[in-house]
Amino acid sequence: MLEVTVFLGGALVMVLEMVGARVLAPHVGTSAVVWTSLIGVVLACLALGAWAGGRYADKSLSRAGLGRILLGAGLGCALTACFNGVAGSIAQGLGNIYLAAVAAALAVFALPALFCGMLSPYVIRLRIASVDTAGATVGRLYALSTAGSILGTFLGGFVLISFWGSQTILWGVSLAFLVLSLVNDRQRPLLRLLLLVGCLLLAVLGNQREGWLAENSGQRLVESPYNSIRISEGVDRNKADSPVRLMATDPGYSQSGMLLDAPEELYFHYTRFYALGPRFVPGANSVLMLGGGGYSVPKWLFSDKSGLAGQGLEVCVVELDPAMTDTARRWFGLADREGLEIRHEDARAFLNRQQRQFDLVFVDVFNSHYSVPFQMGTLEAAAGLRRAVAPGGALLMNVISAVEGEDGRLFRSIWHALAAHFAEVRVFCVSRPDRPDMVQNLMLLALPEAGRPVRPAARAADATADPPAAEVDAMLACQYAQPIAQDVPPLSDDFAPVERYAMMLLRQ
Repeated sequence: MLEVTVFLGGALVMVLEMVGARVLAPHVGTSAVVWTSLIGVVLACLALGAWAGGRYADKSLSRAGLGRILLGAGLGCALTACFNGVAGSIAQGLGNIYLAAVAAALAVFALPALFCGMLSPYVIRLRIASVDTAGATVGRLYALSTAGSILGTFLGGFVLISFWGSQTILWGVSLAFLVLSLVNDRQRPLLRLLLLVGCLLLAVLGNQREGWLAENSGQRLVESPYNSIRISEGVDRNKADSPVRLMATDPGYSQSGMLLDAPEELYFHYTRFYALGPRFVPGANSVLMLGGGGYSVPKWLFSDKSGLAGQGLEVCVVELDPAMTDTARRWFGLADREGLEIRHEDARAFLNRQQRQFDLVFVDVFNSHYSVPFQMGTLEAAAGLRRAVAPGGALLMNVISAVEGEDGRLFRSIWHALAAHFAEVRVFCVSRPDRPDMVQNLMLLALPEAGRPVRPAARAADATADPPAAEVDAMLACQYAQPIAQDVPPLSDDFAPVERYAMMLLRQ
């Protein structure tokens, strides 16, 4: 039974670590900073637990002691399942994302990881019968623990997260540790049985509470292998209290929005800048959209408001997360239709192998500073984007950054990568064209031919267009007219320090 305990303990601690990213995502995001903090905290607690487990084994060695360690691990996971929302309070109280990520990981996972670390040295001490065979015993138990960790990694990442929410998985890990505690120490089992039943009841009640909150608060959580997707509803005070539905995957940012009484309207201001595409390529009949989100732009393209719908329009949307598409279908009015093709894969992998060319290529994968997909802003990615743009076509890419100053390094590195492959790259400051040093949405327009004039809008269609021609004219006036600084090199697949370039997050 000791070998089984070590194997399952190794598996459970990796499941705990894999689901940890899901627990922290709504509060501090899913960036490399968060993963680094989570892995570092768990490893530190495992190391401290190993030290404590060895000391405990020398002081009090028995199956009852092993049962207490497993009981502690189970209760630690139960506390994590009950109170992981504390991570949000910690993150909100700290302005530094590095400190916030480490503190949140400590608050949520320190206790269960500490008890998990105690397990291996204690079992090894129980199993060693002779100094002559100690090496073989230690090697066998460590091999079993590592094999369990491998199983837990694949089980957590490929299976559990795909089918169950993080709360359910945490309760499952807690119950598994409590069962192991009961099996390893069968003396006076009443307390552990009561704890087991109590945790099971809390798990059931917790799931029912989440369902009740989703139905009565208008807030829903959809978890997938790629994202923690939060859907909420409210009203927009700037639009006569119109009801709005929002989608968020990172803290502090909403990735998609929809007016409930105008579902085909481009809600967020930056998405309206995609109307520059039809202005520069009015006869476009093929569009590639990298990053679906709530599918607000594809819905707009097929509506009468874009001016492209009557031209036999074909739109190919590449969205990594199938759950994102399902969410858009269920809550954001996405409907399958002729001309719409949806592919669920990584945008860069799609670019690497596809050979088609499109009149317009829209890129909307830079959703926040928390999770910058560097592989879409490199020289190599720019080459793939250039191959995808047909002659006379255009590329529009949304980037969150400043233009000037230290906070603009991310933008400038991406701009230089695009400029290496496109004849002309223009940038439009979405929110504050008078403040290019301020972090904001930037819309990059890349053209395969230089000096292309801006074509005037067809005023006859302006009555149904959204945004109207006058608004698009105002967008054109937001173009940044100064030369782009040469202080940072273009991103490349080999060197893309996006976390360092996105340090502006620490001051937001």
